[in-house]
Amino acid sequence: MLGDAIQLMKDKLKGHIDARDTERATLLSWPNAKIEVDGDPHPYESGSLVFADYLQEREIEVTFDVIEPAPTTMKGKLVIPSPLQVGDRLLVSRMTGQRYYVLGKER
Repeated sequence: MLGDAIQLMKDKLKGHIDARDTERATLLSWPNAKIEVDGDPHPYESGSLVFADYLQEREIEVTFDVIEPAPTTMKGKLVIPSPLQVGDRLLVSRMTGQRYYVLGKER
């Protein structure tokens, strides 16, 4: 019975955002980031924003060992683009001062 109650609580809270800690914003420009936090009168520029790593463009150094037609090694970079686009709704958390940490995108 306790297990059922815990599962019911988990189901109710799935996808819930604690409004005291998290706010919503709109991405106004990218990659020179600017966001508008719901309820704030002025947008925030990139200098006052910190983005989660997975939201930023990333480069990964790679090495490929090619066997055929002749053994060869190729080196290069894979670029993983940012999933962010202008107009995206964001989940943000206020940090000290007038800074925001961008947690992710709303679906």
